[in-house]
Amino acid sequence: MKLKLQVQFNNKNVETTNIEKLVKEDVKAQGVKMTTVDTLEVYYKPEDSSVYYVATTKTGEVVGNDQPLYIS
Repeated sequence: MKLKLQVQFNNKNVETTNIEKLVKEDVKAQGVKMTTVDTLEVYYKPEDSSVYYVATTKTGEVVGNDQPLYIS
């Protein structure tokens, strides 16, 4: 089965895969390898298309974003 999940809000469609890609790119930009991430919590605010996240590595390091990421 292939799943395509979208969030629809105010006549705008956002695919969750695009949110995931945006977050993973930012985590990598902070010098964290995705293979070291144990949990990744992602928060999407559709009213302003902002994305926040908290990544916890297997060693307990916590990485997140203070400034929102924006999905177009």
